[in-house]
Amino acid sequence: MTSTLSSTQRDLPHPRDIFVGGRWVTPSGSRAVPVVSPIDGSVLCHLPEVSAGDADAAVAQASAAFEAGPWPSMTPAERSVVVERFLTLLEQRLDEINLAWSQEVGIPITTAVAFGQGMSLAGRDSLRLARELPFSEIRETAGGRALVSREPLGPVLAILTYNGPTTEVGLSVIPALLVGNPVIVKLPPENRLVGQHLAEAAGLAGFPDGVISVLTAEAEVSKHLVAHPGVAAVHFTGGTEIGAEVASVAGRRLVRTTLELGGKSAAIVLDDADLDATIPLLMAMTTFQGQICNSLTRVLVPETRHDEIVARLREAFGAVKVGDPTDPATEFGPLPTERVRSRAEGYIRRAVEAGATVAYGGKRPEGFESGCYLEPTLLTDVDNTMEVARNEIFGPVYCVIRYSSGVDEAIRIANDSPLGLAGAVFTTDTDKAMRVAAQVRVGTFWVNGVAPCLTAPYGGVKASGYGRVGGPEGFFDLTEIKQVVLP
Repeated sequence: MTSTLSSTQRDLPHPRDIFVGGRWVTPSGSRAVPVVSPIDGSVLCHLPEVSAGDADAAVAQASAAFEAGPWPSMTPAERSVVVERFLTLLEQRLDEINLAWSQEVGIPITTAVAFGQGMSLAGRDSLRLARELPFSEIRETAGGRALVSREPLGPVLAILTYNGPTTEVGLSVIPALLVGNPVIVKLPPENRLVGQHLAEAAGLAGFPDGVISVLTAEAEVSKHLVAHPGVAAVHFTGGTEIGAEVASVAGRRLVRTTLELGGKSAAIVLDDADLDATIPLLMAMTTFQGQICNSLTRVLVPETRHDEIVARLREAFGAVKVGDPTDPATEFGPLPTERVRSRAEGYIRRAVEAGATVAYGGKRPEGFESGCYLEPTLLTDVDNTMEVARNEIFGPVYCVIRYSSGVDEAIRIANDSPLGLAGAVFTTDTDKAMRVAAQVRVGTFWVNGVAPCLTAPYGGVKASGYGRVGGPEGFFDLTEIKQVVLP
């Protein structure tokens, strides 16, 4: 471990410890890893590395909490008291969490604030559901009288992503806790600072021993945990390729999985769209440098309005303020790592080689050489068969795709994707909008909008995953259904 602490590290009460089973403990190893800011390449601090042995300890404590602890047998109201305290502690720390998140991955601070609001909205709606939804009911059926109940599954592994840890806590971690599961929260290495703050709140909330762990570690620890025989269920948020690996490994043990995976969502702009209203909504695709899974990264435009729409988008792209993400005036920050930036640049290069045109961006912006910056990039002359139109890039690369024969062609292009997370239509014709919404195969669809409803069931279809978060369906997703046949 390092012998000196940076100012960032001194702000953390437990910079040398990890959070396992509700307690701060000394890690099994002695290695500390640097937290490097993508803003300028500076080292913010050093934090301890979590090992497979530490992960084993978290599972062991979660298993003990499930088998012999009070948490599963507590009433929903009793669990809600502790979980609400946890959520309130997180809300009180959001300024610190948002700043840490911005410093370590480059999310604009205003976007981080919005994600924190999403955490509160989703988390408090889950608390409402815990109060209002019946966990058991007696049913008089044609085959007999039965008590049907919802019961916890056991230790849940919640693997979160660097692009939305706060909202994901509200959507997946809090419901899993409320229904009686112990939870091991696994954050990626890009979220080491955020993980420390989440753990601080968890440690003060008053959970019984073993109920919650917060581990921030490399992918190898995630793989170890997914395969662990003590893990009863896995909630995974991330890319489709890794999600398929998670499903495969968990499937060998017949472990319940919920997968929130990637997207390549299409915005269908119809020929009657009001561009004054539509263009600002389309620009939401640049939020967090294109690192939001449901971003509308394919813009399908009618041939008759193609040039007009591209000109308006190019103008809007040029007005995006690139800068230090901790500055509230900044709209567009750096990418989290050089690997992510290089991947996006590779897609741009290959798209141009395949015939696409860079209508805006495509370069590293001047004046930001020490950080992982890449301009928001608008590509035209894109065919839907190109890899840039088919793969989730998770970077600031956006495609304009023409259609010429009407709305049916646009729907066909939107559906011609292995992914099915989200989509949208922009039109002044409500009847036509609802027809499009009924035919596009996605989990979430917007009519003249871009904001997901976090209090309704959210998730993907096709290779964008399965299972849901949000609403009653998501609330009970990580429970088991039992019938007790009554005389």
